[in-house]
Amino acid sequence: MAGAEYIINPVLMGGLVKEVTGDMVKVHLHGRLGVITVPAEYILRGTEENSGGEEPAAGTEMQFYFSYLQVNENPYDYDACAIKNGEFEPCLIGGTITEVNDTAIKAEIMDGLGTAAVPRRWVFTDVELKEGQNVEFYFSPMKISGKRDIPVESI
Repeated sequence: MAGAEYIINPVLMGGLVKEVTGDMVKVHLHGRLGVITVPAEYILRGTEENSGGEEPAAGTEMQFYFSYLQVNENPYDYDACAIKNGEFEPCLIGGTITEVNDTAIKAEIMDGLGTAAVPRRWVFTDVELKEGQNVEFYFSPMKISGKRDIPVESI
């Protein structure tokens, strides 16, 4: 990474499932902070809050750890084992920016873990954002924390 060092820390976030397509689940983050799409297999089931093993559907409330993204010109050899092993713990993972526009970026998450689209203000960098750059951030599996009875169009 060029220039200043930043510290990214995972925080517990929430979002609502907008849609489930095939084996992918699209989650809109609360506060209009972005959209994350993940394979359904990385959504924890049978947790204390989701003892019934409920399947995600539009309006399902999700919780997960997430952080700001940081451009890293020299990516590490990241290990997403906490996510793949179903541990509700954040782990530092990598990705690649696939889209950049005036307001947001989209990154493909390593190892087929999905995509994250966030506002540009959620990316720490001192270089111009462009497609193909490596990013790193904290992420965890998602767990179901409830269900909202609202129209899908409102999510």
